[in-house]
Amino acid sequence: MKSIHILTFCLVFFTLASCRKKEFMPEVEGQPVPHPEMTASLKDVLNTSPYTIFKAAWERSNMDKIIKEKGERASYTMLVPTNDAFIADGLTMEKINSIEPALLDSILLYHTLTGTFNPEDEKGRADNYPGKSLLQNPFLRVKAPFSGSALAAPYFYLQYLKVSGNELFVNGKKAGAGAAVLAKNGVILPVSRVLHKPTKTILQVLQEDGRFGMYLDLTARTDALFAELTYGNFQHDFTAGLKVSEMGDFNITFHSIFAITDDAFRKAGYNTVDEMMELNNRNPLPYVDWDTYAVKGGLVTDTLVGYHRWGTFFSHDEPNAGRGTANVTNFYSNDLNNTVLGDYTLVLGGFPTPFPAYKMPLDFNNEGGVIKVKVKGSDYPAASVIESDINTIMGPVHVVDRLLLPKDFKL
Repeated sequence: MKSIHILTFCLVFFTLASCRKKEFMPEVEGQPVPHPEMTASLKDVLNTSPYTIFKAAWERSNMDKIIKEKGERASYTMLVPTNDAFIADGLTMEKINSIEPALLDSILLYHTLTGTFNPEDEKGRADNYPGKSLLQNPFLRVKAPFSGSALAAPYFYLQYLKVSGNELFVNGKKAGAGAAVLAKNGVILPVSRVLHKPTKTILQVLQEDGRFGMYLDLTARTDALFAELTYGNFQHDFTAGLKVSEMGDFNITFHSIFAITDDAFRKAGYNTVDEMMELNNRNPLPYVDWDTYAVKGGLVTDTLVGYHRWGTFFSHDEPNAGRGTANVTNFYSNDLNNTVLGDYTLVLGGFPTPFPAYKMPLDFNNEGGVIKVKVKGSDYPAASVIESDINTIMGPVHVVDRLLLPKDFKL
């Protein structure tokens, strides 16, 4: 992979118009609210609600001023923890009254989303609704969602919402079944837990967890071998997209990953990283074709772990043009099904150089509440997602108990 094509890995809050999942675009702030007959505002509804701790936090914060500055036409979805949820999180009324208003602002901004998410209107929706919170991280910048003069956009924390039956899910996890209350400028959704903003990158989670040492070592050594074979002229960096790094005008992209535990490698028959690196010697090693300035061949260890990042490494790589534009892959566990992802386009076809798009290579199933995933057509057993939705600032980490291997791959 060429260094000039790092943009292959850059994902944004919004998908392109040609993408099937155009609904990933958050609601536009300031849009008309579709319930003009209502007269009570969100603040009015909150004042008469039983959510007294949230209300006390709101009164002590600067939220009234913040909302007023955004104008009368703006609408919001307020994710309001119940009193029991606050107390379970250690945020009693006494504690709330001792917290500095600026910190309360951060908590409440994270629980307040632009636009109106009405559960009744979303019950038939198959995928998650990406709600953009009002909480911004001033140190992070994302790729601008639309072409034009702006090359970057502010980073706002996202909350992914979905309704299943009467249950609300936030970022893949249950968040209660309380009734929504509509207002003229939005909706209040009671939630059964306090929502905590993510603070780590995917790479930090992998490094600090303790279960993924072999995965990290293997990918680092594979990167080093590729760099040696190609004289450092072509990009091959496992950490790309998994950490904050400067990419022109932006510094963060959005992904999810199927993280491989050390036990999963042992289950496949590998007790050391040295054993896995030996796999690269069974085929001719990659080399640079200087006539086309392209790498010919590949490393076996790339195939060993490549599908754990959706297999986009195997998308078409056109000499002197690179790969197509990558689509969003920050999917939470309740999106991991064939209805949502079965025909999903991971990498768009090239333009103006024509080359094929890259479709979803993975197959999903649910067995007794356990998410199963495998490479389509593979004769290897499906991996189980043994822990899901470890939230990060760029998307979730899903932990799996087996390798995602293609058909006829020899261990």
